[in-house]
Amino acid sequence: MTARVLACLLMAAPLLGGCLSDRTLFQSLDDTSAATEVKTRLLGAGMSGRFMEVDVAVVDKFVLLSGRVATEDDRKMAEQIAWEVGSIDEVANEIVIDYFDLGRDLNDTWITGQIHTRLIGDDEIKGTNFNVQVYNGVVFLLGVARSEDELRRAAEHASLVGGVQRVISYVKIRERVGPPPEISVAASPEPAGDGQNAPISLAPAPTTPAPIVPPDNSPAQRPGYVDPYASDAKPPPGAGSNDIGLQSRPLPPLGGN
Repeated sequence: MTARVLACLLMAAPLLGGCLSDRTLFQSLDDTSAATEVKTRLLGAGMSGRFMEVDVAVVDKFVLLSGRVATEDDRKMAEQIAWEVGSIDEVANEIVIDYFDLGRDLNDTWITGQIHTRLIGDDEIKGTNFNVQVYNGVVFLLGVARSEDELRRAAEHASLVGGVQRVISYVKIRERVGPPPEISVAASPEPAGDGQNAPISLAPAPTTPAPIVPPDNSPAQRPGYVDPYASDAKPPPGAGSNDIGLQSRPLPPLGGN
């Protein structure tokens, strides 16, 4: 099993526990089905494995494509294939043109595991709400955060893992009811424990945290797209109401980064 496949399994784990997240089981199943369909179409169209290193993650009909291909035409085709899946409303194409590198893939797998460890170890973060993808040290976060404070904590944890070049967020957050508290990257929390109660160890944090930045480009949206988490939107399948009103908003860069 390749390092890239192992990374995919690690990154998919939070969404497989949909009933434990803040999204409904129906939403999680729909996302899993859409991601499987996109990946299947990519593999079916990829002669000589041209799309084997394209990672696919779907949250709330939003698909993030990351990883690598050999040419710009392949990059464009991967996005086109994603749009062929009718249940997809938004596409973010973060695929890069690059070459195969086993060492890089192994490093990305290690980074992914370290980030998940930090998220799970922080009681202020619901780790099952976050999906993590990593390519060449660039971390992509997507999912649902319960507050802007939680999103910042998650992003800061990712920024403190060695080897991370930058952190990019595609996370949907709930409507803010007040100004978010300031969180210093230098004071980003470490999972608590006394050794016996905290069997998972973390690698030392780098001296300088990686920058946390918004995406270079906004995700492309299907014509007529309506945010399913707008306050006046129809509740998603399996939800009794949509009173909480989630909205898509990129994470602004922290001061000094």
